[in-house]
Amino acid sequence: MTRWFITGGGGQLATEFVSRLEGEVFVAREEYLDIRDANAVRIALGGFAPDIVLHTAAYTNVDGAERDEETAFAVNALGTRNIVEALRGTRAQLIAFSTDYVFDGRKGTPYVESDQPNPINAYGRTKLAGEREALAWSRSTVVRTAWLYSVTGTNFVKTILNAARERARARSREPLRVVADQVGSPTAAADLAEAVQEAVQRGLGPGIFHLAGSGTCSWYELAREIVAWADLPVEVVPITTAEAGRPAPRPAFSALTSERDLPRLPDWRESLHVVVDQLLGDET
Repeated sequence: MTRWFITGGGGQLATEFVSRLEGEVFVAREEYLDIRDANAVRIALGGFAPDIVLHTAAYTNVDGAERDEETAFAVNALGTRNIVEALRGTRAQLIAFSTDYVFDGRKGTPYVESDQPNPINAYGRTKLAGEREALAWSRSTVVRTAWLYSVTGTNFVKTILNAARERARARSREPLRVVADQVGSPTAAADLAEAVQEAVQRGLGPGIFHLAGSGTCSWYELAREIVAWADLPVEVVPITTAEAGRPAPRPAFSALTSERDLPRLPDWRESLHVVVDQLLGDET
């Protein structure tokens, strides 16, 4: 029976793993395990003795990281180092999750595992540092993904759907203004969890792997699809990254694909429709 240790309990991806994993599962929530505390991490991992660690915990506030890179680095890089150090002397596999934001967005086509990272913001730098810390463990796998969303937590899909529903209820004519010059790979957390589980069953080895929703779109196109599928009478207007005025720069094109033999995730529209239907059903 596999013993799974999950960091980032309560988050989007951790929640999806918990709902589908078989075996013994230990879920470490941030309020009970601060991965910046090396001693606490050592005690927690040593006490449970996992076969596989699913490291989903992260500092994910992109603009917050730009303002406070030190804290983001402490979580994303040093926290990962603490996990690796706690695993020394064991045979546990570490699966650490990373981001499309390790790339600069200048390639113009989807990034594969052999492409050279070059982050343009603090969040991306700290996640890349976390990848390197993870890969210091010989039994470590880094899974890069992108634009994650689900029915839980805070994410773009829920934010847009809630904003559109509020405008529709108020019969407001105010449009949603959404960035149209950033393109990526929207990924349902449920699809990612399922794909990782399948890859582990196939014998997922060490190294870097890309797992993200199939196809690409801009944030604007994603928002339009959310509003249209929910059948809400709200206009979505494209704006530029410059007009959005966010503190952290974002890559213009950070879509991911894989050059490896991995499970293929569904088209982003298909999975989006499933999640939007679930969110609408939860509110009826």
